[in-house]
Amino acid sequence: MSKRKCLFTEKTRRNYPDFRKGRDDYEAECLVCKPGTFVSVAHKGPGDLEYHMSSDKHKKALKAYKRNKAITRDNWSAKTDFFVDPDSEAEDAVAGSESTLAFHTVMNNSTNKPGDGNSELMRKLFFEADLAQKFFSVQTKREGIENCVLAPHIDIVDLEALEESGIPFCGVAIDDSNHRAVKMVPVLIQYYDYRNGGLKTKLLELQETPTETADAISDYLVKTLKKHGLLQKCVAFAGDNCNTMFGGLRQDEEVRTVFAKLRRALQRETLIGVYCPAHVLHNCIHHGADALEVDIENVVLKIYQYFHIYAVRTESLQEYCEFVEVEYKRLLSHSKTRWLSLFPGITKLLQMHSALKSFFLGQSNLPTVLRSFFEHEFSELYLWHMHSLMNAFHLHIEEMERENNSIVEVMRTLDSVHTILLDRRAQNFMSLTVKGMLADKCKEGLEAECDAFSDAVHRLYSNCIDYLEMWMASLQEFSCFAWMALSDTPSWGDVEACIAYLSEKGLEIDNMKCSFQFNNLKKFVEASSDEEGFQHLLSHEKWTKYFLNVKAVECCSELLKIAQFFFAIPSHSVDMDCFSSLMHLV
Repeated sequence: MSKRKCLFTEKTRRNYPDFRKGRDDYEAECLVCKPGTFVSVAHKGPGDLEYHMSSDKHKKALKAYKRNKAITRDNWSAKTDFFVDPDSEAEDAVAGSESTLAFHTVMNNSTNKPGDGNSELMRKLFFEADLAQKFFSVQTKREGIENCVLAPHIDIVDLEALEESGIPFCGVAIDDSNHRAVKMVPVLIQYYDYRNGGLKTKLLELQETPTETADAISDYLVKTLKKHGLLQKCVAFAGDNCNTMFGGLRQDEEVRTVFAKLRRALQRETLIGVYCPAHVLHNCIHHGADALEVDIENVVLKIYQYFHIYAVRTESLQEYCEFVEVEYKRLLSHSKTRWLSLFPGITKLLQMHSALKSFFLGQSNLPTVLRSFFEHEFSELYLWHMHSLMNAFHLHIEEMERENNSIVEVMRTLDSVHTILLDRRAQNFMSLTVKGMLADKCKEGLEAECDAFSDAVHRLYSNCIDYLEMWMASLQEFSCFAWMALSDTPSWGDVEACIAYLSEKGLEIDNMKCSFQFNNLKKFVEASSDEEGFQHLLSHEKWTKYFLNVKAVECCSELLKIAQFFFAIPSHSVDMDCFSSLMHLV
């Protein structure tokens, strides 16, 4: 099959302004060299232009071109109004529009994606608007706006304000991520300040680390907390569930982990360790999927890699989609550390399953994994069943990673997933789509295979439940704080269990004062339960509303201690997928 020729596109013209379209789509004319100098781009595209620009002939012509190009801004302005006058309303409008696009790009976690296409789209959509035609936020300008204008306003902790508010406790959360070619470790702190909105999560520091060993990360963490005067205020640590952070569920003091070293450095045996519940859910369904005959993760990755860099293969697939009357969808890969990121990939795979099956089974040199998958009678059923289960997990992950969640909300989410899995296992639940397809297979005489599929579904649920229960046990120590959700009127017995837990952690609560204050809290909850929207508030928002309702701090001092300690415990580690877009701004 002949190689596809490259074209001189509009994007290429913008990137190489010294060239314009030649006699056809496969060549460009150099505006620097003498007229009629055409360069073929059919072979390497922009690479052909780069090769021409590196030639001695072009370099010599470029020097003459620069000498002769004696056009000033004033002379040009006499012919066109493309340039914006400084200090004018039009200039302010253009700057505001470009800054808005840069802000939108950062907030939507897409800073690694080129933003030039948005500017071009706006100029085409609003071709009659003068402002749109002056709007040209190329990537370098956008990065300048992000780094010089937006970066100073990133949500970094104000240590002076924290000290002035008398915040006694904080928790620290970290994670590491390969940001481009750099290993980045952000340090976030969490604390509770009812005067300023309640639960706060702030960036403390972001630094590159050459290695990701427990020694390197723990030393960096201790130095950071000490530098900012937060070492003695730290009561909890949250990280992902890898062995470097905690060494598994045991949290063995003899193991050289970040948590163990941090506990020794703080000389605080009562330091609380929090596993990342989001990772628990990702790993839960990953663990359950091992019960299936089909390795779905491997299949999705293989299909993605098969088409990722081969335009010819993609064109053939598009033809198959047209043939079977299925809309073509761009196939997606996923993050290996977040298994539920397979969900969009499986969705696309199901949307094009018939076209993909026809395409792959028609190939001669097909990877064995893909041939086995598409020849398997139940491959599509496995995909549909995993899609159904992953959809339930996906919704709970989004709820769990919501901003300013506390351990209370996290435990409630995990309990909900656990209940769903128990119910599904009891019924050996399958979606209507899967049941219909399974019935068709039975009619085809595949009863034994259908029974094997049903058994695999049951094992899937059992594996998920066993894994989830194993990790949920680590959160049981926080069960004494369940009453702080204020979903129902709390009892004094609930508070006493909480006081006993805090005493073990070195925080003493005055029982007599707390009992008196609790009665006022109880009246507040009973009165607020009838208010529309109160039950929809997060737990820290309910407590903030209560503390602001109290006339003096002395009337809620002991309850405030409890809230400040509890809401300082991070509910999960840093969400690197959301955080990565802000990394280069610090």
